[in-house]
Amino acid sequence: MKYKLVFIDDHMQDGKNDAFVRAIGKKLSDAELTVFTDPNKGMKFIMDNLNSQMIAFIDCKFDGFEKQGTDLLKEIRKQTSLLYIVMMSANNLKQIEGIDISAMINEDFIWFYDRNNGSNEEACALIQKITQYWSSRFDCVLECWLVRHPEDKDKIAFRQVSGESYTWEQILTELRLQTKIGRMFEQMINQFYIYQLNGKADE
Repeated sequence: MKYKLVFIDDHMQDGKNDAFVRAIGKKLSDAELTVFTDPNKGMKFIMDNLNSQMIAFIDCKFDGFEKQGTDLLKEIRKQTSLLYIVMMSANNLKQIEGIDISAMINEDFIWFYDRNNGSNEEACALIQKITQYWSSRFDCVLECWLVRHPEDKDKIAFRQVSGESYTWEQILTELRLQTKIGRMFEQMINQFYIYQLNGKADE
């Protein structure tokens, strides 16, 4: 399944022709590559596409910009906890001045990639590891189902007491954006499966 692979790095002036990006693109044909050297533009793209399967590679430090990598990380986490983020740098984390390492370590779905010591193969392996997580995440499982069964997109999946209803396609968006409805629906699904498993265990 296609997914978005976003790179935000002020040193990638060649865009998709950057050697690192090009090498990954050759190995991972399902990845739709997008490159930004301006962290503000990269951030806007991420926010505009939060309802898509996406992995973001974000440089730790940006020269000449007020926003740094951890600033983008914090802004993204205010909107969603589902996006997988790879913080990257040409330096070891301990060698980067002004980087709040604890802010990165304490976040879910965060990895660090050392551009100097890491290989293209290691970067691809990391991306493939992340995509494997999608097979167990409800929003990703739901998206795969809707791709195979497009006729179900407009079927009602959830109706509130107030009468407001949501289709499966709308629920997918709510899940990806981690809205109140999305989180509540996910909790209901988890509770349902736990109940089902406990019921089978008692049989």
